[in-house]
Amino acid sequence: MGKKKRLLVPREEIAWFPTIDATECNGCGECADFCRPGVFEPGSPEPDAVVVKRPKMRVANPYSCLVLCTRCEPVCPSGAITLPDPHEFGKYVEIVDN
Repeated sequence: MGKKKRLLVPREEIAWFPTIDATECNGCGECADFCRPGVFEPGSPEPDAVVVKRPKMRVANPYSCLVLCTRCEPVCPSGAITLPDPHEFGKYVEIVDN
């Protein structure tokens, strides 16, 4: 039998979601391609950019992120994604049998 996470408070009360360092993000979109819950999407292109570049990624749906999921962080080739300290969020999750 498998294990499943159950939240102990409403998801909107848990500030677990990634942040993106815009200075590091190269706009590759690997995070959006990888994340099934749809947390990431391209941001707005820079209106005054001399050279057209890919728009930086942004966290569009932070509360769609699965609490304690860390899978997107190593997927980012530029290291722009960071997540909160998981030790501070274990109190919001209970592991139960499926």
